[in-house]
Amino acid sequence: MKIVNIINEVVNNFLIENSIWYHGTPDVRDINNKGSFTPKTDTIDYISDPKKWQETQNAMQQARNVGNEDKYFKLLDVAGSLRDKMTFKKPIFFTDKHNVANTYADPHRSFDYQESEPKTIKVNINDNGKTLKIPAYGERFRGISVDSIRKALNGEGVSNEEIDKYLAMFPNDISDGKMRTDILAVIAQLLGFDIVDVLGVLDSYHGGTTKSTVRMVFDPQRIQIIN
Repeated sequence: MKIVNIINEVVNNFLIENSIWYHGTPDVRDINNKGSFTPKTDTIDYISDPKKWQETQNAMQQARNVGNEDKYFKLLDVAGSLRDKMTFKKPIFFTDKHNVANTYADPHRSFDYQESEPKTIKVNINDNGKTLKIPAYGERFRGISVDSIRKALNGEGVSNEEIDKYLAMFPNDISDGKMRTDILAVIAQLLGFDIVDVLGVLDSYHGGTTKSTVRMVFDPQRIQIIN
């Protein structure tokens, strides 16, 4: 690791432990009505048996190459049976930069933008759980490199074999060596992490050029609104 990245990581870790976090919302009414963030879940497709899936994909390719349509369509059914769904906790996103969070307080993101109440909320976060810190300096938040994620997981004692197992569950959601943030959230939860910090990432609603730390929190009870 370059010395400048080591310094950046040390400084970021210090700031994270002593920082206020910001969340930009296009409509704060739902949060105000409940007095807090509420837990939300979502579902995602995954491959239940990655090894069998890959073997089936290889066999399908061979059947296609020799023109064996009957075998191909039978294998297609097998591949379909290996697809499943899982429910996961949707992360709540924060940043340590007010101006970054403020880009998400865009009323046009709300389904009721004419009546919406955009706001950037300031919070404290209880981070005494298990936190995964991913050095992603200069990367785009909407596509974090698998190498950066792997390095962070290795640092937490997760083996490459286990990482590969989880990556293989989402073959269609990782491309060009980059992972979507919802997949990152799922894998982090499967590995027992409570919080994910993506360090030095470029993020805003429209893309962004400001480096900040983006924090993903899975349990709303960790969040205390302070304004």
